[in-house]
Amino acid sequence: MTVMRRLRHRKVLIFALLAILCISSMCVADDDSMDDDFLAEILAEEARHEEEAALMEAEAREYEAMKARQYSGNAGNTNNMGGGKPKMGGAGSGMPKGAGSGSFNKLEEELKKKEAEKASLQAAKEEEEQEQEAERIRLKREAAFEADLKKMNEEQKKKAQQQKKKDAKIVNRILKASKSGKHYAVLGIRNFEVQIGPYYVFNFSIGPLVLFRVKTKAIKRVYRNLARTVHPDKNKDGRAEEAFHALEQSAAILTDEKQRQDYDKKIISARRRRNKYAVDSVMRVSHTCWSQTASTLKMTKKVLGPFSTPILVVGALIMP
Repeated sequence: MTVMRRLRHRKVLIFALLAILCISSMCVADDDSMDDDFLAEILAEEARHEEEAALMEAEAREYEAMKARQYSGNAGNTNNMGGGKPKMGGAGSGMPKGAGSGSFNKLEEELKKKEAEKASLQAAKEEEEQEQEAERIRLKREAAFEADLKKMNEEQKKKAQQQKKKDAKIVNRILKASKSGKHYAVLGIRNFEVQIGPYYVFNFSIGPLVLFRVKTKAIKRVYRNLARTVHPDKNKDGRAEEAFHALEQSAAILTDEKQRQDYDKKIISARRRRNKYAVDSVMRVSHTCWSQTASTLKMTKKVLGPFSTPILVVGALIMP
């Protein structure tokens, strides 16, 4: 009996040991599987990062290839103009012609458009701020002038108001000319400068000849005289300070040789465009009048028949 009990106890112990070993092995397996899952996630994340980096590198290479194709295409067009025949097919011909350069040009145009819009918005903002500052200064000066009027008697008020009207006329003229970009008119100078030429004879050039050019000394003298009149300490108009800055800007442009040459070129080109437009308009109107007159004479001759010539002659003689 005791032997049987001992055998049973041994079997129970053996089963207990086996159960403990199974549980420990399962825990180890679970830990190993968790470690494997964590390692797999890390590897997948690294693979995803590598794929993104490879995609970015491919896009960069494609962009550089587009630029290279554009430059090579421009060089090829230049060579083809010299008489060579363009090559068809070959390496790189799998892409449609002009596809890369078209995409690059489109991207470049979009960037330029955005930059232009940004610059225009910035310029508009700065102009608005300048206008607000000028208006603030004008109101401040007007209030100071009204305060000074209260301290004067009737005769002094009348003289001050008359002088203010004269000052306002000068200031308005300067600001109007400055807004139009007419720097000579800002200084009150009549610009009769005329450029003749240049004319090209064979391999020689004659000119350009410049006539009636205003000297820099005369511009400086006019600026000094006008600056005394428009200076904010002497001029009582509310916008005198704005006009003084416009006067300084115009004088700086006209007294600098390079800036003055560039400005004179713009004036000459604008004048030539205006003259060309006037001549074209006159020629167009003359051609229209001549066409209508010819069609009227033709219709009159067709209606009157053989009597058209005598009637037209008599009509021309009767007309005063």
